[in-house]
Amino acid sequence: MSETTVTIKYGKGYDDTWAVFRGSASEIRADIMEFFGMDPATQAGLSLSSIVTNATQIAHGKALIATALGATVVEETASEPAKPTNDPWAAASAAQSGASPSSASVAEPKKEDPNAWILGEIEKQTTVDGVKRLWANNQAFFSDPAVMAAWKAKGKALKEAGA
Repeated sequence: MSETTVTIKYGKGYDDTWAVFRGSASEIRADIMEFFGMDPATQAGLSLSSIVTNATQIAHGKALIATALGATVVEETASEPAKPTNDPWAAASAAQSGASPSSASVAEPKKEDPNAWILGEIEKQTTVDGVKRLWANNQAFFSDPAVMAAWKAKGKALKEAGA
């Protein structure tokens, strides 16, 4: 198999940081996920192109945070990110469902669909322009075929309704 080269830039300028990966597609896939700290389970089933797109989003986000906010990277650990103990979103969801907010924050967090949020946002849209904006602002979610199918169905339904 031939060697492939993938370059991911952190910005548009020549002086911006670049990350270059060379090797077979499977080697590059593994290298990119390791380099950007991506969880292989969340990237399972994605093409190399989709993984490059996700990694580019990470690179651009880090560059933007560094340039716009003057932030610097601090120690990165391999451990799982801290889970919020008093999550306002969980409390709001619990309040809507009739449960007490305190029981929602005390309960063990459930493993939920990573696309639940975007699927809910797609469903909330009332105009074709809203659906288009949602896609433009959240492209990383749309590499999942189920999300893309829901988005297309919502857009089609809104278009037929004249919204």
